[in-house]
Amino acid sequence: MKYLLIFFMISVFFVAHGFSQTHNFRFFENSEFGKPFVSDIRSPIIKMELVKLNDLDGNYYLNDFSNRPFIETHLGADIPLIAYHNAENNFSWKLNADIASIVLVDMFETSTAPVINNDYFFGLSLSLLKNLDHKKLKNIGVQLVPIFHESTHLGDEFIMHGQALVPDFKRINISYEAWEFAFVLNDPNTIRLNLLSFKAGIHGLWFPSEGYYGIDSLEVGGVDVPLSSKHFEYFIQMNYQQTEGFLCSKRWMQEISVEARNRVKFAYDYESQEERLWSVNVYLGYRHLLKNQKSSLGFYVRYYYGVNPHGQMRNTADFQSIGYSIVYR
Repeated sequence: MKYLLIFFMISVFFVAHGFSQTHNFRFFENSEFGKPFVSDIRSPIIKMELVKLNDLDGNYYLNDFSNRPFIETHLGADIPLIAYHNAENNFSWKLNADIASIVLVDMFETSTAPVINNDYFFGLSLSLLKNLDHKKLKNIGVQLVPIFHESTHLGDEFIMHGQALVPDFKRINISYEAWEFAFVLNDPNTIRLNLLSFKAGIHGLWFPSEGYYGIDSLEVGGVDVPLSSKHFEYFIQMNYQQTEGFLCSKRWMQEISVEARNRVKFAYDYESQEERLWSVNVYLGYRHLLKNQKSSLGFYVRYYYGVNPHGQMRNTADFQSIGYSIVYR
């Protein structure tokens, strides 16, 4: 709680600084700053990905899944509520509502093409940005997510076959409320130059004693399942865009985006150990700015390694996903 209080005081300072000059409010209009990097593991960015996986969690009733690609879809919306800009001191802030869903589908399985998992989440986000008159450091900002909710659900066929065919099959109900805070250097905003951007932040549970998931005795066969005890995540993100140089332009930007996240690997039995591990998410490719300059279509190679990010399969380490991604944002 003390971390959140510190972050809140910093945010209040930024807002107070902005209000010291002429007011300029906009309602329900998109703003270019404060948007997530493409490598952000939880964001409302729209993606369609074709990926190969090396592992799930041992509960999938098929064992040939590593021989074919999966479809991973990210559908979301970043809904603008209110935004403020002060041209005199180059300060802006905005409040948005975010909602998204991530679905993993075994599309090329020949019998039923089952849904493996669906994660959905929503929350509020407050972004603040101060533009600077500096050659290298273009701006600094903070981002606060005061409330964030996530729930996850295994696919129906996954559960039915698991209960019938997999010994000791469990259904874990991951559902929690969290907050998040991050510092940003060189937010890309509307900058169409070669730019290196950084973000670093912390994610924590509002109700640590309840953990990340709950247990229904019928869904776990009456087995005693330990609750999660670790309740923080830490992350660092880097984003580099190149608009000037070899094979790129202001409309066709080369982009590399990387997230390193220290997150919790869950443990659903007392023989395993809940632990904190690093996970890495990498996107490398091109981002094409569409004619209106407020949206883009990206084409990337994507690589992920670490804790399985899908639903209750977050008890699995050394998970690897590699493939191709089309991104609209």
